[in-house]
Amino acid sequence: YSRMISDFWDAQIGARYRSEKVELDHQRKDTEENVDAVIGLHGMAPYFFETDAYLYAGEDSYAGFSLETERDLLITQKLIVQPYLDLNVIFSDDSKYAKKAGLSNVTAGLETRYEISKKVMPYLDIAYEYSKGNDETPWQVQSDSEKGWLYGAGVRFKF
Repeated sequence: YSRMISDFWDAQIGARYRSEKVELDHQRKDTEENVDAVIGLHGMAPYFFETDAYLYAGEDSYAGFSLETERDLLITQKLIVQPYLDLNVIFSDDSKYAKKAGLSNVTAGLETRYEISKKVMPYLDIAYEYSKGNDETPWQVQSDSEKGWLYGAGVRFKF
C-alpha cells in the first residue's frame, strides 16, 4: 500500500518475500524462504536523489533496513550518468542461516547510458561492492567478507 504524504514522497507499507540460496558446503545447498513486514518511504526531493528507504521485520527476530538512492546527471540530452548507492543493514537475525548483524552489503556505482530513444538505452555500469558473510551457526560455518569491482553492459528496453 502506498500513500502520498507530500508532493514528492510516498509512505509505503506491505510485505516482502525473500528466497535465498545458502551453500552449506561444496556439495549441499539449501533455500531459506521468509516473509517480512515492510514500512518505508519512496520519493524524490526536487532536483535531487530518488530514494527508497525501508524497514523490515520478520520471523526469527529479523530486523533490517535498506536504502537505494540514485540520481540522473545529464551530460547531454541523450547521454546520462547515474551514480547510485544500495545498502542493507541487518539489526538482528536469529534464523537458521543468519546474516551477520550490521552493514550486510553496500554497492556504490556509476551507470552511463545513451538514450537512442526513450525505449532503447544501451548502458555501461561499474560498481564497487562490499558484502559481509554469515554468522557461524550450528548449521553452517562462518564466511568471510567479500569485496570487489563489478562491471556490466547491456541494453535497457522500456515498453
